[in-house]
Amino acid sequence: MNKFVKKMKEVLGNKTIMKKIGFTLAMLALYRLLIFVPIPFVDISVLMSSTFDAGAAGGFGYMIMLMGGALSQLAIVSIGVSPYITSSIIMQLLSSVVPHLEQLTEQGEVGQNKISQYTRYLTFPMAFLQGIGMVFIMNSMLGGAAIDTGSWAIVLLSAFILSVGSMLLMWVGEMITEKGVTNGISMLIFASIVSGIVSQVYTSLTTGSSIVGVLLFMVAIVLVLVLLSIFILKSTKEIPVIYARQGKVQQSSILPIPLNPVGMIPIIFAMAFVSFPYLLAQLITQFQPANAKLVSIANWIELNLNIYAAQPGLIAIFFYVVFVVAFTFLYTLITFSPDRISDNIQKKGGFIPGIRPGKATATYINGVLMHLCFWGGLGLALIAIYTYALNWIPFLTDIASSLWGMPVVVAGSGIIIIVGVVQDLMNKIDTDLVMAKYEKY
Repeated sequence: MNKFVKKMKEVLGNKTIMKKIGFTLAMLALYRLLIFVPIPFVDISVLMSSTFDAGAAGGFGYMIMLMGGALSQLAIVSIGVSPYITSSIIMQLLSSVVPHLEQLTEQGEVGQNKISQYTRYLTFPMAFLQGIGMVFIMNSMLGGAAIDTGSWAIVLLSAFILSVGSMLLMWVGEMITEKGVTNGISMLIFASIVSGIVSQVYTSLTTGSSIVGVLLFMVAIVLVLVLLSIFILKSTKEIPVIYARQGKVQQSSILPIPLNPVGMIPIIFAMAFVSFPYLLAQLITQFQPANAKLVSIANWIELNLNIYAAQPGLIAIFFYVVFVVAFTFLYTLITFSPDRISDNIQKKGGFIPGIRPGKATATYINGVLMHLCFWGGLGLALIAIYTYALNWIPFLTDIASSLWGMPVVVAGSGIIIIVGVVQDLMNKIDTDLVMAKYEKY
């Protein structure tokens, strides 16, 4: 407790950090205000009379919660930063296969700035396509009378406005990254999830759930999830490295490899990929094409691959777990290079005890990475699907109903993201405090 109080005094006494915190809060306030600005073509009377929430919005209830209510308002920022995230995924994957982009990744800050520029260019068309689909889907959820989807001019203009809103959020996120306390895109996602959680807890309390049940839920479930998330995100395997000079051992160090080398990114990627067929099926059923077989396939996808439902099908859960583990492996291979790590160790005259320098060291590090990726990815997946387990296991379902009388409002993926953002925030503040002390002396 004394350490916490001391740390808080250091933060409050540092004008630079307080200025960054103030700027971040101002940008988040701007984001929350934009959520209440609907696109111009919405029938306000229909929007105001519609009463749906994350618990009653069918397959998109969880998505609505993650967006902090923007979707239910048909706001100009309804599609959020997901197009930017998708564009970042595409650019990172291309950086490992396209020679020009691979060269840019090796050019340091200049190359990264160029890749970021390409990512921005790609974000707008991705946002426009997603905006078209979102107009049809959200209009259907609002009863089909909120927007005149029979006019393609209105649909395209609405999608354009949604695209501009997404680009505005991208700018807000980049400003937070540049002048705030942590990564801006992660902070926007964090704010949306926290807002959605608070809204759901409030809804549960106002509909008859006891505050004791809410507290039991928060203490018994959320605390356990937070501890598990911290364990997965902070655990490391330490590989000893010995550096020798002129045949004599002079120094030894540790090469730390995290249990989960890529944080919460695999969950975000997996959610996007496993939900894509469902979103596509929603569009097909909206247009009602004459191809009966295509409609039948779309109906099957809606029934079995709806990961946003309160009780998704086992097929959707299976693919969700597979995608989380697979993206953990994939993103680790993109981010970490065992060959490069091995070369750096060898160039500095180091070696791992019992392992030959060079290729053997790279093979050993790669084996450790793959082992950690499997267990780290599986741990992420199990936390991500715990809410679904509550609905599929009768014993747990009965306990949840008898104790709380309320829906499970906090998804495991949301907890992982919250813990990851808070961890990054604390690391950034610690770094700024160290730099302040360094500049002082």
